[in-house]
Amino acid sequence: MRIESDLYLVGSGNMGFSLTDGFDCNIFLFDSGDGYVMFDAGTGMGMDAIWAVCRQEGIDPNRIDHLFLTHAHGDHGGGAAHVRDRTAVTVYAGADTARIVTAGDDDAVSLPAARAAGVYPADYVYRACTVDNVLATGDRVEIGALTVEYVPTPGHSHDHGSYLVTRGDRRYLVAGDAIFHGGRIVLQHTWDCSVPQSITTIQHLAGLDFDALLPGHLSFSMHNGKRHIETAMSVIAKLGCPPMLA
Repeated sequence: MRIESDLYLVGSGNMGFSLTDGFDCNIFLFDSGDGYVMFDAGTGMGMDAIWAVCRQEGIDPNRIDHLFLTHAHGDHGGGAAHVRDRTAVTVYAGADTARIVTAGDDDAVSLPAARAAGVYPADYVYRACTVDNVLATGDRVEIGALTVEYVPTPGHSHDHGSYLVTRGDRRYLVAGDAIFHGGRIVLQHTWDCSVPQSITTIQHLAGLDFDALLPGHLSFSMHNGKRHIETAMSVIAKLGCPPMLA
């Protein structure tokens, strides 16, 4: 699904555009002019469909050279090993995400509880994948015409990070599950989900400069993406918690 001349949505599940496996997050792909850069990898259960979407858009999946993960949860990081099975990709993530994904740590992503709750199929397997480049706050990676900056955004999970992607005069926030359309958030009964951290993250995002908001589920906004942050901030200003994603 082509969004702009150099930006595509190549994966999205039932909480998005239903392009690929129902459990997949939104998977964004940028053409850097020097290969393709993928953000998040879905669960791994929809790889054939993701590859098919790429080919429909004239994208050679073998040119997906870089994969950035926002966090380790199965619908975002679980597909990393499956991407690496198919193409020689370099994987990037924050330190905590890197540790979990490299170890394939089911407990760290609350997968046993998620399987029991029906969030994932009972037979879903989270495969380990080595993370090649571990990112720290403010780290920037130059890839062709793109600059990718890592921004820690804990709350939804302790390891969550987002990415500011700059291409020319356009700036995108790849937000993962930190914030969604309408200023909504996702809180879960898991060991590492934190309301105070989520609110602090939103306050931090409110101070960043970007045009487009590309979240991990639901719709995206190509212009004035900060209005969704501002909506959440209006609730926080009244000592409230932004509404939950249904």
